[in-house]
Amino acid sequence: MMDIYTYFADHLPQDSIESIRPYMHKQLLDKDDFFLREGQYCQKIGFVEKGSFVFYNYIDGEKKVCNLALEGSWITHYESLTQNSPATEAIQALEPSQVHYFEVSGLKHCEDELPELKEFRLQLVGAYYSQTIRRASSLANLGAEERYLNLLNEQPELFQRVPLYLIASYLGIKPQSLSRIRKAYQQKKNSPKITS
Repeated sequence: MMDIYTYFADHLPQDSIESIRPYMHKQLLDKDDFFLREGQYCQKIGFVEKGSFVFYNYIDGEKKVCNLALEGSWITHYESLTQNSPATEAIQALEPSQVHYFEVSGLKHCEDELPELKEFRLQLVGAYYSQTIRRASSLANLGAEERYLNLLNEQPELFQRVPLYLIASYLGIKPQSLSRIRKAYQQKKNSPKITS
């Protein structure tokens, strides 16, 4: 389990961590519980201490996965949070999970008192948008096998904890295509090397 205060110890001075402690709230979620429902106004930003989450929406009746998050990830809907608009995707627990979160009002108060927290939040927003751009570029420019291999190299644990049909959706392919790619990869990996 990744503890929020241990995480902050690497990013903020100890006295700042003590100052924000009263504004942090713990939320326990069962499998399939929602951290945020599509259409709700997002009022919180959470840190995943335990568990996993899927971000998704429905397009033409089909579930489309936008993101996946494991321990050590921050979860929120930035557009809804910053523009006070309805969330365009849901955030749902894939397994029993634990999140520590800030409500928007508490976060703003902490940022007024602690400029380093505001700087930290801006770094998180920058990382979120960089990830979004990388994913869009990957979907537009890489083949399905390359996307699969990149995800397998970057986040191998996803394949142990997230249903494959959700991973397929995240990669922008059908589950049958993911099965074929995985099978071909395993065969290639297990085939004997021929040396001259």
